[in-house]
Amino acid sequence: MKVALPLLLGASLTLGAQVPTKADLKGAADSAVDKGKAKTDEKGDQAKAKADQKATDAKAKADAKAGSVPVAGDQVKVATAKGEGAAKSGTAKAKAKSKKGTTKGADKAKTVTEKAVK
Repeated sequence: MKVALPLLLGASLTLGAQVPTKADLKGAADSAVDKGKAKTDEKGDQAKAKADQKATDAKAKADAKAGSVPVAGDQVKVATAKGEGAAKSGTAKAKAKSKKGTTKGADKAKTVTEKAVK
């Protein structure tokens, strides 16, 4: 029995040392939120780049076909330039909206974590 008591005392002290503090938990939660936000922002950037490339490719294809038509070809090129600009503007707006949403969500998650820690 004399040997078991120090072992139990040592085990209880070890268990206490392994319990993370509230600050540790908050730090881990904030890190997870930031990681998720960064991943979402990266995917948004990739989606925008892909959409912009599609718009540019479509414009180039239409312009190539329009190049063989003398007068109408110039009008088509003007229209495709306008369409490409509109498409890229749309992807920029979508990316900004997505980024705003992820930032708002991350801020809410951090607020909840902050309240839980108190």
